[in-house]
Amino acid sequence: MLVLMYVYSAAPMTPPVSPLRWLLSGLLLFCVLCMLPSRAFAQEARTISIDEAVDIALERNVTLRQASNNLDAQSAQVLAERGDFLPDLGVSLTPVQRYGTTFDQTAGAFTSEQTQSFSGTVRTNLNLFNGFADVASLNQAQNTLEQRSQTVERTRQTVVFDVVSTFLDVISNREQIRIREENLESQQQQLDQIREFTRVGSRPISDLYQQEAAVAQAEFQLLQAERQLQLSRTRLIQTLQLDPFGQYDFVVAELDEETALVPDSYELERLMREAFSRRADLKAQERAISATRQGVRVAQSSYWPSITLSGSVSGNYSSTTEDALGVGFSDQIFDDRRSESLVLSVNVPLFNRFQTRNQVQQAQVRHENARLDLEALQQDVALQVRQAYLDYQTAAKNLDVTAKQLRAAERALQAAEERYDVGAATLVELSQVRADYVQAASDRVNARYNFVFQEKLIEYYTGVLNPSGPLFE
Repeated sequence: MLVLMYVYSAAPMTPPVSPLRWLLSGLLLFCVLCMLPSRAFAQEARTISIDEAVDIALERNVTLRQASNNLDAQSAQVLAERGDFLPDLGVSLTPVQRYGTTFDQTAGAFTSEQTQSFSGTVRTNLNLFNGFADVASLNQAQNTLEQRSQTVERTRQTVVFDVVSTFLDVISNREQIRIREENLESQQQQLDQIREFTRVGSRPISDLYQQEAAVAQAEFQLLQAERQLQLSRTRLIQTLQLDPFGQYDFVVAELDEETALVPDSYELERLMREAFSRRADLKAQERAISATRQGVRVAQSSYWPSITLSGSVSGNYSSTTEDALGVGFSDQIFDDRRSESLVLSVNVPLFNRFQTRNQVQQAQVRHENARLDLEALQQDVALQVRQAYLDYQTAAKNLDVTAKQLRAAERALQAAEERYDVGAATLVELSQVRADYVQAASDRVNARYNFVFQEKLIEYYTGVLNPSGPLFE
């Protein structure tokens, strides 16, 4: 902030301030303020819900955009493979202007001469048979297209899951701050009470010092919670690829204990079957196997003979012929000097230095590796689903345990405060009970949001997470 100060002195020799000087000062202040960047002024925070965050991530995520670009490129490749079944068509035109000197025997002298000529050809080629390479190439391109389509879908699910997990971290850390703030306020009130007790002599001075330390510890814990919130907010801003200079307020609807935190009765076997039938990455790998199988057929097509039909129509024109015979341009091109051809070519491979054999072996290796990749991925999926199922069961049990723990800690804290007020408990006992309550409240927050996270993790690992649907109902 720029502050311009003008000090008026009452000394008799000080000249009065002229209006021009005030005008110049005002202009200077205006110019400085105009030069300040717009970010220097307070910005209104943009409110972003979790559904809006998902929409932003799906629009801006680089990996998803690259996967979509690869899908578009493969669509063009499929069109090109379809075009291999069609004949090609080409036209070549060759106009020629010649200059030179010739000996005219009639005139008995050298004369300059200009001649014009023109030739044009229309040609076409059609593949009749190439060992089914064109059919296999088209099938390979179509399988690769479906593979990339499934990859895009899985990438969308991954983006949504990353946003949900990071968003839940932000909301959970915000709840932790609320708990730490309540604890600090309670500790401060306790300090004020103890300070009054020590003033009248009903409590030792050591209780005052101990409570001051407890307040300082509560302030430190609040700072730590605020730091964790800022870190999670930064990760979310990075995930959404938002402007790092912007101000954002990430909000989510309050979790309804009666609906959002009700455990489902999952069955492990059913979850695994569902994952194997719905996971987009599994479908993508299955398409990759089909594509590599067609790649083997493409390589094997070189063992077969190829048959090609080609045809052409040509026409030529020469000004010399027109001068000597009087035949015009159109008559020469389309009649007198026109030629046509129709060629059937058969190419039989006999020996190409084992190139075809090498290409077939390489294609078979790629096919076998793709099959092994599917087996490894299926094993990973099974382990992921099993781990998610066990973690979900633990998270569901923690909901009940932490709820009971929090209720007991609340009653224990209330009783300890009452006993301390009447002198039946020491400050050490009260501090320990209060610490247990804060820990119980923190554990309850972690249990609530961890349960929601584990529920979304099961949806993600089983492949049922819908990027277009509501995330929390």
